[in-house]
Parts: sequence; C-alpha cells; structure tokens
Amino acid sequence: MDARFNPKQTFAASVISLTSLLWALPASAADIPGCDKQYQTDSPLTLADAVDIALCRNAKTTQAWLAIQAQTAEVGVARAASFPTVTASLSAQDNRTQTGGLTATSRTAGLGSSLGLNWRLFDFGERAANRTAAALMLDAAVASRDDTIRKTVADTIQAYFAAQQARATLEARQQAARQGARTLAAAERREERGAAGRADTLQAETALARARLSRQRAQSDVDRSFATLAYTIGAPADARITFPARMQTPDPTPLPDLQDLMDDASAHHPAILAARAQRDADAARAAAARAQGRPTVDFSLTHQLNAPTTQLGASSRQRALGVVFTVNIPIFDGGANKYQSQRARVQADRSTEQALDIEQQVLSELVKCHAEVASSRAGLDAAQQWLDTANIALESAENRYARGVGDIMELINAQNAVAEALESQAQGEAQWNAARLKLLADIGQWSR
Repeated sequence: MDARFNPKQTFAASVISLTSLLWALPASAADIPGCDKQYQTDSPLTLADAVDIALCRNAKTTQAWLAIQAQTAEVGVARAASFPTVTASLSAQDNRTQTGGLTATSRTAGLGSSLGLNWRLFDFGERAANRTAAALMLDAAVASRDDTIRKTVADTIQAYFAAQQARATLEARQQAARQGARTLAAAERREERGAAGRADTLQAETALARARLSRQRAQSDVDRSFATLAYTIGAPADARITFPARMQTPDPTPLPDLQDLMDDASAHHPAILAARAQRDADAARAAAARAQGRPTVDFSLTHQLNAPTTQLGASSRQRALGVVFTVNIPIFDGGANKYQSQRARVQADRSTEQALDIEQQVLSELVKCHAEVASSRAGLDAAQQWLDTANIALESAENRYARGVGDIMELINAQNAVAEALESQAQGEAQWNAARLKLLADIGQWSR
C-alpha cells in the first residue's frame, strides 16, 4: 500500500499567463463597453476568461466608461466658450391703428429678420482655466476607469484562486478520507487475525469519521467559493464551473527591487494618476474662480432687416447694422466671488492632500504585498518539506503497523500529519499566488 501523496495542486498555469493577460486587457474586453461575453459551461474557465467576463458584466466598469463619456462632453462645453455665438431671428408683424373718433384705420404688415454675433474677447484667463480643468478631469476619469478595471481584475483573481484553493483543500481531505479507509481496513484485518484488539478498530473508525466530516466541510467551502466566483463574473450562482488542468509550480523569478517597484507605481498607478489629475483640475478651477471677479471684454455685431408694407401697398426696406464693444467691470456682488474663490482654493488644497494620502496608501500596500510575496514563497518551501517528511513518516508507520511492531495511534498521527501537510501546501500555494497577483495589480503596470 503506497500512502505517499504529493499532488501538484498548484495554479501555476494561470500565474504564468497573468502578466500577458493584464497587458492585453485594454485591447480586449476592457475597451469594449457593453460587450456580451458570458461563461461557457462546456469549457474550463481560465483566468483570462474569468477576467474578460467580469470586465464585460461588471456595473462599475460600465459606470466608469459612462463617466468618461460625460467628461468628454464637459471638455467640449469648455472649449465652446472660446468661440463666438451666432443667433438669428425672424419676425412677422401686422399692426392696425385707428384714429380716435374716426373710422379710418391704418395697417402696417411685414416681415423682419435679425442676425447677431456675440464674442467674449478677453476674460483674464477664466475660459482657459475652465478648459484646463475639463481636460484634467477627463484624465482623472480615464485613470479612474483604469483603477476600476484594476480592482475588478484583482477581485476576480482573488475569487478565482479562492475557488482553486477550496478545491485543492477538498482534494486533500478526500485523500485523507481514502487513507483513513485504508487504515480502518488494515485494523480490521489485524483484529480478524487476533493481532490487535477492538480498540484499534474503533480508533481507526473514529479517525475515518473525522476525516469524512472534514471532507464534507471542505465541500461546503467549495460550494461557497464557486458561488462567489460565479457571482463575481456574472454567471448564474449554480453554474458548473470547471478549471483547466493544473501544472507544477515553476521556480519563481526573483522579486524586483522594492524601490524600483515603488517608483514605477508612483509614476503609473491609475489611482495615483487619478488623484493627481483631480488635484490639478481643482487648482485650475480655483484660477477660474479668481478670474470671474475680473473685467471682461465682449464684442457684439447685429444686423436687422425689416420690410413693412402699408395698406396702400407702399413698402420700404429698413436695414440696421450695429457694432458694440462692451467692457464689464465687476464692482460689488456682496462678496459672492470672494467666497467662491475661497471655496475653490480650499478644495484645491484638499485635493492636494488627498493625492498625497492616496499615494501613501498605494505605496504602503505595495510594501506589504512585496513582503507577503517573499514570506509566502518561503512558506511554500516549508510546506513542501513538511509534506515530503510526513509522507515518509506515514509510509514507515504503515509498514510498522503491518508488521505488528507499531500501534494504531502512531499510524493515525502519521495520517493526520499528511492531511495537515496537504492542506498547508494548498493554502501556501494559494497565498503565494494571491500575493504575486496582488503585487502585479498594485504596481499598476498593466494599464500602460
């Protein structure tokens, strides 16, 4: 009876392809609002498919796209303020005049038209500041969309590997239950031969019952994690999700230098870029608010044409052309502009502090995640060593028990050690993969 069990319950295939997956996202589902990709139950769910489906069906991603469209319109509105406005009007008149006491009346009817042009020539930079603010807010919306995609990817990855971890734990406990059944069979054979008492059989039955209970609990965890994954990607909660075959974990590449990662995240992380764009936009709005209290120069051009006709049939054309330059000088507004400028300045200062706070949060998470990757990799090596040692100890205990020189508790303890080592290995693999993937997401490189 070979009790050694060293399953390659890792998720390396998905980890290997993650980097290429994230770099490809903006060219696929992430750039197609309203896509209708769905999970196909007839094929295994890969990590790439899970991310694509989640991006297609996630409401926050759609909201981020709509925010970009709305801000694009705001940019157009800000630009339109720099152009003149042209208006035209048409009028029809029919005037009747009756002289008092007389029955004679006079009537004048006709058509009229006018064309007007209004153009603000100078405003001390208010329109330019509004254009700058609108453009920066569009940059912030784009960066926020990238961060929304990053978060969606991270949530999907966590749900995906949580489901894989639950399945690996279930397989480990299924193996423990099978091993417990073999131990019970061995104890029963010894009892039949008179080499062991009833106590050995009862202890083996107890160990088997405990293993089956643990297996049932692991099955509940699998059901829960699979339902969570299905919800995350927008699939039905009862969808039968399957995973592709797993591969052996390769030797990981050395971790990049932490300072290099922090510099790269500071320059390219979408959450940081969005906060900085918001900061600069609020600074531009503060400049626009200050400019509102300063003089402006407007130009207007009007052209009118009237063609009245009297009741005698006489008609005449009347033309009028007007050119006006207007200087508007604010004198008193009750302090409204002062308070508006103060509010805009405070908001700009607040955005500056928020940008610094967000950058600190992102870099702090990056430092933690970098440490987690290193520690989880060391834990994975320790778990593998534990499993190898436990397998050897279990094989020895089985041989000793079969020869009658070992007791049942030695065998059960060795069996439990293998089960614990298998679960530890599954958890270590999941923690290592989750830490690696979170590190990639925290860097924010994929959005470039």
